[in-house]
Amino acid sequence: SESTSSVVQDAVDVDLSSDPKCNDSGHDHNHQHDHHHDNPAGAHTTSASTSSSEPSCDDPQCTDTTHNHSHNHHAVAGSKHAGIGTFVYSARRPFHPTRLVNLFLRFLPISRSLPISSGEETNIGEEQEVQLKQELNCLFRSKGFLWMADSNVAASFWSHAGSSFEMQCLGRWWATLDRSQWPEEARKDILADFDDENHTEGATNSVGDRRQEVVFIGTGVGNHDKQHYIREALNKCLLTDEEWDLFQTCNGEEQSLRERFPNPVSVRMMNF
Repeated sequence: SESTSSVVQDAVDVDLSSDPKCNDSGHDHNHQHDHHHDNPAGAHTTSASTSSSEPSCDDPQCTDTTHNHSHNHHAVAGSKHAGIGTFVYSARRPFHPTRLVNLFLRFLPISRSLPISSGEETNIGEEQEVQLKQELNCLFRSKGFLWMADSNVAASFWSHAGSSFEMQCLGRWWATLDRSQWPEEARKDILADFDDENHTEGATNSVGDRRQEVVFIGTGVGNHDKQHYIREALNKCLLTDEEWDLFQTCNGEEQSLRERFPNPVSVRMMNF
């Protein structure tokens, strides 16, 4: 069994000779992951194995549903390949949902399931908005684990491919379950995603496996300046120290978190 963090190392095995302008509505760019939810309380694990009898299509812009776009999990954070780069953003604090929409998601090059600007003041001017669109326009794929402030329990998944974006709920973070409920064969991999192997819910300052871990793939993303820009833009979407204190005072009360940090993005519940 491979670590759950391998999911964000997905998707750089792209065939650079493939047609990037493919608009065939029959093509499918969905990646394949074996998310195993036959564990207690819907807790999630992620296997890196992918297989298909269909021929592989590696064109990131292709939309033909008859094509297989499975990816291997061998990408290295910040790697570059003929102009196509990857960068993994990581953090151990929740995103403020409306700020994530207002300051980042709405500037991605997406037109389907587009999150609308919502609620909170963005405090950015027109010039900054133009720059955000320009900087993020190079991204054709991004995906990974997501921790939203409207829940201390839900393990969410960020999935952006081409012009589409989706937020999914995979189940519960492993930290929310008693360790006696963890599958023994996955224990090492689960703990690899913890910020502290001795984490105990409500008794330590650690957060367990809760995290932001999103890989970004696009032209020029291997550039350090581009990575810095993406990182700083996302850091502004994390809870501030004051908001983090407020989050913690909710003491895991999910209803209180939903009221204080409402999520304007529609979340699809995954069924396994």
